[in-house]
Amino acid sequence: MLEMLRDRVSGFMDRIAGWLVSMGFTANSVTFFGLFLTIASFFYLYVGNYVGAAVLIILAGFSDALDGAVARRMGQVGVLGSFLDSVVDRVEDGILLLGMGIYSGDLLLAALAIHSSMLVSYIRAKAESLRVTGTQYSLTGRAERVLLAALFCALNQVRVGLLAIAILNYLTALERAFIFLRRVSKLHDS
Repeated sequence: MLEMLRDRVSGFMDRIAGWLVSMGFTANSVTFFGLFLTIASFFYLYVGNYVGAAVLIILAGFSDALDGAVARRMGQVGVLGSFLDSVVDRVEDGILLLGMGIYSGDLLLAALAIHSSMLVSYIRAKAESLRVTGTQYSLTGRAERVLLAALFCALNQVRVGLLAIAILNYLTALERAFIFLRRVSKLHDS
């Protein structure tokens, strides 16, 4: 859902990206800074500081939104950066949701949230590799997962957050599969 707002906030993100570039940051450094913040949020959850974790999760999500803008600003949008960003995003999802599982004491729910997150991302990536578009406009994506994780951590309702993320992700996976199938069937009908 938040994917549809990307164009509306791009000017704001471009200004921040310009500032980061002027300070010497690269897109990859922004990507790895987000990973560092996610690891720090895991640590905060591990020691029981759910408010600190929520703040770090938001900052890591913001960093994830900025790396592409920095790459565009530097004129360095490419295959390697895109690959690195996608891989680090999956690593961050796993670290964050595992941290939430450890904090809440519900590793099974964390495993389901991780599985469903990977499934959502895989369906989009596979559809795009097959040149089928439209799956990015669905119920939840990475931005929604990050916001939900931060919100439920801030409220100290981490187990409920994991449940909400898992349910919404599985619904999104189904939605993306239906979008893919509908688009493919239209291509065959043409």
